[in-house]
Amino acid sequence: MWNVIARRGSGSRSRRRLRGRRTTHTEERSTRLGAGRCDDRIEDAAADDAAVEDSAVELEWRAPLTREIRTGAVSYDLVETIRTNRRTGVPTLVFGAPGVGKSQQVHQAADADPVIDVRLSMLDPVDLRGLPIVGDGRVEWARPDFFPVEGRGILLFDELNTAPIAVQNAALQLILDRCCGPHRLGDDWYIVACGNRASHRAHVNPLSAPLRNRFAIVDYLPSVEQWTRWAYKHDVPSQVIAFLNFSPQHLVGDPNDEYANFASPRGWERVGDFLKAGVTDEESMTSLVGRGSAVAFGAYRKEIAEMPDIDRLLAGDRSWRPDPKRLSISWSVAVALATRLLQWRGGDPPRDRVEHACAVVGQMPPEVVVVFAVPCMHGPPALRIALTRSKGMVEFCTRHAELLAKYGVGLEALADRRGA
Repeated sequence: MWNVIARRGSGSRSRRRLRGRRTTHTEERSTRLGAGRCDDRIEDAAADDAAVEDSAVELEWRAPLTREIRTGAVSYDLVETIRTNRRTGVPTLVFGAPGVGKSQQVHQAADADPVIDVRLSMLDPVDLRGLPIVGDGRVEWARPDFFPVEGRGILLFDELNTAPIAVQNAALQLILDRCCGPHRLGDDWYIVACGNRASHRAHVNPLSAPLRNRFAIVDYLPSVEQWTRWAYKHDVPSQVIAFLNFSPQHLVGDPNDEYANFASPRGWERVGDFLKAGVTDEESMTSLVGRGSAVAFGAYRKEIAEMPDIDRLLAGDRSWRPDPKRLSISWSVAVALATRLLQWRGGDPPRDRVEHACAVVGQMPPEVVVVFAVPCMHGPPALRIALTRSKGMVEFCTRHAELLAKYGVGLEALADRRGA
């Protein structure tokens, strides 16, 4: 990774922490970016909100760091975890920071089945049982419309621990016995709940031990690899994908400053929307992902301004050579090539374009090549086949099989198609 170091005009260097505006909270990470140098201003807001005059940013390589915002969080494949639990019938409770895509992944795990989103915080305890109807000398209870008895799907209790304790207690019977009063949940409906922790600066209520014990509990932390696969499929700009693969510590930020935003997968998706709309200023980025990540992303974009034309590279132009001292540009080129192939307009990318892309990334270090190879090997069948017919890519995959295995890319298909 790359550390941003503030350098005064006098020539002396002082490492600065990037801080939120008018707050004692420190964004603990140094901003990490590509190599080389670029001019920038870094604001020391914790001191007096005055800009650092005549400062520059020196981009310096550091070993990658694994960053977790809380102890115990694990990078599950959340969609597959929910699918597996659904087959067993055991309800799933997902804890995760705001904006990491918990609800969205529940919808993905539903596999086109309907998802009924119930916010218990908006209900009274009696609402789960329904309204009383008096008739023929007795009282019956009208079934709530969010209580399905037919069909199949997922019943999602989002933001479960924002519900009052009394409502949580009313849900105990529904979650364990799949019934509430006279109403019984349909056999093919599966229960999932999501929530934040108090450490995420969320206004939550504690969950009782009996309620927790009714679930399979997942403490979820998104990984850059999982988010990248999603981003390629949802037309997120390659600059955002490249930056987060290069500086993965910026994917999820600390939400402790209650007066500022923070980095999250949701925030970076919106950064992509801003870029597509032509909004690129630092203040707008700060409003989405916080000051530290916005400054880092802005400096990264300045650094990669000299990257080559991707269309010319795909057409076979071999004049560009990766500079080992400017890995940020190589990283962006690798991601841009993968993005262009995965989002090829009008069908599958021509095989010669795939070969040219492989020739370009083949000049880069292995840790950069995987940023290109892994998403493409998870891409459409035609693209995977084209990759297996590239001599350079087959050699790379064979030489770095152990590295690729960490990303879930097997070599069996490559071995089967080498002679094709």
